[in-house]
Amino acid sequence: MKINKIFIKKRLRHVSAISGAIALILVCALAVSHLFPDSVSKNKAPVAQGKTTVKKTKFTPAKGEFRGVWISFQEFGTKAYSYQSYKNFIDKTFDNCKDKGFNAVVMHVRPFSDAIYPSSYYPWSKYISGQAGKNPGFDPLAYAVDAAHKRGLAFHAWINPYRVTNDYASFSKLPASSITRKWATSSKASKRRNVIKWQGKVYLNPASTDVRNLVTKGVKEIVKKYPVDGIHFDDYFYPNLGTKYKKVFDSKEYKTYVKKCKKAHKTPMSIIKWRRNNVTKLMKRIYKAVHKLDKNCVFGISPAGNISNLYAKNNYYADVKKWMKTSGYIDYICPQVYWSFTQKICPFRGTVNKWLSLPRSSKVKLYVGLAGYRAGISKKAAKSLYDPEWGTSRTNLKRQLEYLRTKDNCNGFVLFSYADLNRSSAKKEMNKFLALLEE
Repeated sequence: MKINKIFIKKRLRHVSAISGAIALILVCALAVSHLFPDSVSKNKAPVAQGKTTVKKTKFTPAKGEFRGVWISFQEFGTKAYSYQSYKNFIDKTFDNCKDKGFNAVVMHVRPFSDAIYPSSYYPWSKYISGQAGKNPGFDPLAYAVDAAHKRGLAFHAWINPYRVTNDYASFSKLPASSITRKWATSSKASKRRNVIKWQGKVYLNPASTDVRNLVTKGVKEIVKKYPVDGIHFDDYFYPNLGTKYKKVFDSKEYKTYVKKCKKAHKTPMSIIKWRRNNVTKLMKRIYKAVHKLDKNCVFGISPAGNISNLYAKNNYYADVKKWMKTSGYIDYICPQVYWSFTQKICPFRGTVNKWLSLPRSSKVKLYVGLAGYRAGISKKAAKSLYDPEWGTSRTNLKRQLEYLRTKDNCNGFVLFSYADLNRSSAKKEMNKFLALLEE
C-alpha cells in the first residue's frame, strides 16, 4: 500500500506538470495570434461585404480653379489586386496627379452596377478583384480617399448610375447574388423589368422606382462611410433608342403611366418629357441624399457636350437646363466639350459659350471636360472624328485652357483621362497644357 501511495503521488505530480505545460503553450499561442492576426488564414478577408473600417475625416478642397482628372476603370485593368499592389497603383497615380498640378481626382467607384468598396447593394467589381463578386480582402475606396486627401487632392466618387454591362456575356458572369441578376431572373415580371437588354448591352430601367431606390442607396452608403468630396455622374443616362424610340426600352412603363393618368383624369406627359422626368427625379433624390448626409459633399454631373443632342427625341433625356437653372438638382455641371476650335458642328469656343450663356443658379458651378485622349492623335484618327485640327495642332489643350481662364463664370476643368498624361504620342501637347498648371 505504501508503494501504491508513492506511485499515485508521482502520477499526480506528472499530470500537474503536463497541465501546466499545456496552459503555457495556449497562452503563448494566444499572444502570437494577437501579434500576427492574419498568419493563421492568409485567404480570410479582413473586411466583410457591407462593412468598412474607414473613419470620416475633414478635408478642405483647394479654392479657386477646379483642376480635375478622370481616372477610369480602364486604368485599373482586370487583374486581381493585392493590398500592396493596389496601394502602389494608387500612390503612383495620385503622386503623378499632384506633381502635374491637379487638385482633384474623379475616380470610378461604380462603372457597371458594381463597387470598388464593400457594398451592401452591389457586387465587388472585377476591376479590383479580377472577378465580379469576389472580395479582394481590403477596402480600396477607403485607401484611395485617404491617399488623395494626404496629397491635397479632392476625391469625387465617379458613378455610372444605369449601366450594368457592355455585353450580354458579361452579364451572365455576374454573381447570382447580385441585385441585377436577381431582378433579371425574378418570377415577378415587374422585377424583371428593372433590367433592360438593349443593342447588346444591359441597363437599369430609368423608369423604375426600384432602380431609383437602388442608385440612391448606393450613393448614401458611400457618403455615410467615406469622406468623399463629391459624387459624380457622367453621360450614361438613356442610350440612343433610334427611330422607334416610342416603342422600345421603357415604353411598356410609359403605357402604364398613361393609363394611370387617364384613370385619374390627368393629361399625361409626352414620352420624351416623361423620360426626362425619370432622370430628373433621380437627380433630385441624389442631391437631397448627399446634402442631408454631408453638407460638405457635392453632387455633379458630366453630360455630353452638344446641348442639342441632350434634348434629342431619342437619346440621353438629360434636362440639363432645368438642373442648372434651379438649385436642388446639382452642385456642378461639367459638359464634355471634346472638340477643337475649328470643328464644324461644335467648335470649342462656340460650344463653351453656349453652356456659359445658359441660365444658372448661383449655387451651380460649371467646369469643362477636356479631351486629353485626343492630344497628339494622327491626322487619320482626327479625320475619322470629323475634327482634323486635333491631328495638325499640338496646342489645342493649351489654348482651350487659356480660353476658359478668360471666362469668369467658368470654374475649372476636368481632363479625360489620366492615361493620357503618360501617353508618349500626347507628350508634346500635354506638356504645353500642364505648363499652365504651374502658373
